[in-house]
Amino acid sequence: MVKYRDRANLVLRFRCPLTGKQETRSAGTNQRKQAEKLAAQWEADLRAGRYQRDARMSWQDFREFWEESRLPTLKRSSIGNYAAVFNSFEELCRPKRLADLTTARVTAFTAELRRERQKTVKGPDGKEEASSFRLSEATVAQHLRHLKAVARWAHRQGLLPTVPQFEMPKRAAVAKMKGRPITGEEFERMLDATEGVVGAIAAESWKLLLRGLWWSGLRLGEALALRWDQQPGAVWVMLDGRKSVLAFDAGAQKSGKVELVPLAPEAVELLAPIRRERGYVFAPLKLRGNGAMARDVLKIGKIISSIGAAAGVLVDPATGKTASAHDLRRAFGARWARRVMPNDLRTLMRHASIETTMTYYVGQNAQATAAALWEAVGNIPGNTAPRKTPRPRRTRSKTMENKGY
Repeated sequence: MVKYRDRANLVLRFRCPLTGKQETRSAGTNQRKQAEKLAAQWEADLRAGRYQRDARMSWQDFREFWEESRLPTLKRSSIGNYAAVFNSFEELCRPKRLADLTTARVTAFTAELRRERQKTVKGPDGKEEASSFRLSEATVAQHLRHLKAVARWAHRQGLLPTVPQFEMPKRAAVAKMKGRPITGEEFERMLDATEGVVGAIAAESWKLLLRGLWWSGLRLGEALALRWDQQPGAVWVMLDGRKSVLAFDAGAQKSGKVELVPLAPEAVELLAPIRRERGYVFAPLKLRGNGAMARDVLKIGKIISSIGAAAGVLVDPATGKTASAHDLRRAFGARWARRVMPNDLRTLMRHASIETTMTYYVGQNAQATAAALWEAVGNIPGNTAPRKTPRPRRTRSKTMENKGY
């Protein structure tokens, strides 16, 4: 208990059990006996575990408290997403206290996310130039979902009195992929461009990874976790001819489920000749070829995107986006959408919902399906003439013949 010259009331000092930092509170009185009673009550609350922070805590203290409590339970990708949301909210809205997480601030944050921005890119001549862009609605929705989860957590902890209102972006009437399935010719161009990006020594290791993504449909992180032997948190391949499968540990895939998934025949043919007892299936080398690269999804993903750019494989003309690792997975899904039923494709792609399969793969093949219908009946205009319906033959019944007709 202290008395500051610039304050009329006594001040109580104590160490917060949640953050470990020393904090101060006004006793609301300059009478020492009354302040001592209040201090005794607060001390009893601290010892009994009834102490709670409130929305007056600083934003920085709240972020540290959230990170200490939540980060150990999150995947690496989720940690990155939450960090991006915290950083964006702090940059655009500059909150001082947790109480600043209000509906008005969330609305302003949403408007700032949609605002046009500037970035520096290299032009065709290699010189840097300014380019304008906007975040996609999918990115805006992702930021808002994560911020909403933070607000709900703070409310459950008794730190935030009310959860702000979030106006989530409405889904487009027609879902759009961020990229597109690339063609076989474009994939061959990526293989041809690989050596120019990673060097001659490392080229074959990177081509094997590209072929693995192309034929297996794995996500990049899953492919980098793929092993020949069973390990916790990994994906391992179980080669057994037509019964070959991929085994996913819970921490190795997006859904967080333990799962056995059929391995596509082409992937079996790719992996069977290089089968080993243990170790990682794909081990892309460093660009100079001196040792394997660290299994960093972001770094390896950027190199694959550089290969797509070097090959000139454009997947979104509107944004100038070139082929990435996930476009190889999209190509896998598009190929198998023509071969198997939607529910089988969902299993092969490991989608959590059949709606994802129907929207992005089965529903995208309407024109191909229409063409297949014409081919199935052999009646394509300009190619095959319509089939003539044979005239039925008249036959006399034996009964009528017996009667002399």
